Amino acid sequence: MSFFQALEKSSAVELYTYITLLLVCVLLYIFSDYLKVCALAFRLPGPTAYPVIGNCLDIAKKDLISREMSEAYRNYGPLARVWIFVFPMFVVFDPNDLKVILSSKKHTNKSMFYKLLHNFLGRGLITSSGHKWSSHRKLIQPSFNIAILEKFIDTFADSASSLIDKLPKEETVLNVTEYVNNCVIDILNEAVLGAPVKSDKKEMEQSPFRQGKVVAPYRITHPWLLFNSIYKLTDAATAELNQKKQLDDFTRKMIRRRKETLKTLTPSDRRCLLDFMIEISNENPDFTEDDIIDEACTFMLAGQDSVGAAVAFTLFLLARHQDHQQKCYEEIQRHIGAGSSKQPTAESIRELRHLEACIKESLRLYPSVPLMARKIGEAVRVGKYNLPAGTEIMILPYATHRLEHIYPEPEKFDPERFGDGAPHQNPYAFIPFSAGPRNCIGYKFAYIEMKTVIARVLQNFHLSPAPGKEEVQPIFRMTLRARGGLWVKLTPRKTVA
Repeated sequence: MSFFQALEKSSAVELYTYITLLLVCVLLYIFSDYLKVCALAFRLPGPTAYPVIGNCLDIAKKDLISREMSEAYRNYGPLARVWIFVFPMFVVFDPNDLKVILSSKKHTNKSMFYKLLHNFLGRGLITSSGHKWSSHRKLIQPSFNIAILEKFIDTFADSASSLIDKLPKEETVLNVTEYVNNCVIDILNEAVLGAPVKSDKKEMEQSPFRQGKVVAPYRITHPWLLFNSIYKLTDAATAELNQKKQLDDFTRKMIRRRKETLKTLTPSDRRCLLDFMIEISNENPDFTEDDIIDEACTFMLAGQDSVGAAVAFTLFLLARHQDHQQKCYEEIQRHIGAGSSKQPTAESIRELRHLEACIKESLRLYPSVPLMARKIGEAVRVGKYNLPAGTEIMILPYATHRLEHIYPEPEKFDPERFGDGAPHQNPYAFIPFSAGPRNCIGYKFAYIEMKTVIARVLQNFHLSPAPGKEEVQPIFRMTLRARGGLWVKLTPRKTVA
C-alpha cells in the first residue's frame, strides 16, 4: 500500500468516525429528555418491572386495586415510578404535589395513553388536549350551569321511578349493578340525546351505547399493540372501529332528530345537551357536527360506568351501615316525603346533605375513575425531585383517598368526613372528578343525578346486606367495578316493621 493510499484510507476512517459521533450526538440530543426521565425513573421506588414490558401485566392483576393501589403510598412514598412498555410514568400521591399539577393550566394536556380511547370515546373533552380542549370546554361550560342542571331533575326522577317499577315488590336479594346501570343509561338517553325515558324504548334498547367495550386495557397488557401500525392489523382494531362507526351514525341520527324538534320546542319542553350543542354549533362554525358527535359520545359513555358504579357502591355501603341509611331516610322524609308518590324537587335535593356526604364517602372509598394521567407542560418540582417538561404523570385517586394522615382509618366508611361540621379539607385530597381546570365538567350533574336516584330507592326500599356477599372486591376496567357485582337485600318500605 502506497503512502497516498494509506492516507486516503485513514481519512475515510476518520470521516466515518466523525459521522458516527455526529449521529450519536444528534440522537442523544433528540432523546435527551427521554433519557433524563429514564434516569430519574431508575432512582425511584415502584412495583417490580420486567424487561421491555415493564409493569404492563400488572393491570391484569386481580389485586391491583385492593392491594397494589391501596398500599402504594405506604410502600413507595409520595412519588413512585411505573413502566408502561419502555415509557416511564411517575405516580404522584400527595395532595400538595397534586395541587401543583392539577391546578395549573400549564399541565392540562392528557397523557399519550388517552389516545388509546380515541376509537371509543372520540376526541371529546376527556381525551382531547390543547386548543381543541380549551375552546370546547369554554363553549360547553355554560350548559352546565346549576340552574340548567336542576331542570334535569324530572328526567332523573322519571328514570328512578322506572327503576323502582322494575325492582321486585317482595323482599329479595339481588345484584343492584345491572338495575342501576340501566337506570343511568335511561337518564343519559334523555338528558344527552333527547330520547324520553317514558317513550317507546325499543330503539334505545338496541342503541350501540349499551354495547360499548373498551380495549385500552387489552392493548396495555399486550404492549406491542400500543403501536397503531401493528394494532390496526388486528381483529380487535376492526371491531373497535366498527363500534365507533355505529356510535357516530347513531348519534348523527339523533342530532338530525333534535334539529327537527328544536323547530317546535316550547319553553316548557324538556331540553337535552344535544340541543345546547346544536345551538353552540349554529353560533360557532368551528364547533362542527363531528365535534358534537365526539362530545355526545363522551358524555354518554363516560357518564354510564362512572355514575352507575358510584350509585351501586353507595347503595351497597348504605346496606352495610344501617345508621347512615336511617339518617338518609329521615332526611328524605323531611325534605321529599315517604312513598313513591312524593317526587323530589331541586330545592329538596339540595337539602339532602347527609346523603351527599354518604355519596362522597363512597366515592372516596371507591372512586369510579381510580386512575388518571397528565402530561407535564413545564418542569415542576415534586418533593425533592424535578420532573422535566413532557413527563407523564399518573394520578391514583384510590390511593390518595387512603392517605392515613388525611383520612384516619381510611378503610372505614365515615360520611362525617364530608359533613357540615367537618374540618376544612385540602380539595386535592378528594379527587373522584379530578380537580382544577380539567376537572369533570359534569360533576354537578352527576351529584344531582346520584342524589335523586338514591333518594327514590330509599323512599321505596330498606336495604340490608346480602348474606354471604357482604364484602366487595374492586377491580379495574378503566372504571372501578366490583367482581361478581354488588349484592343487597331489598325490602319494600311498606312491609318494614
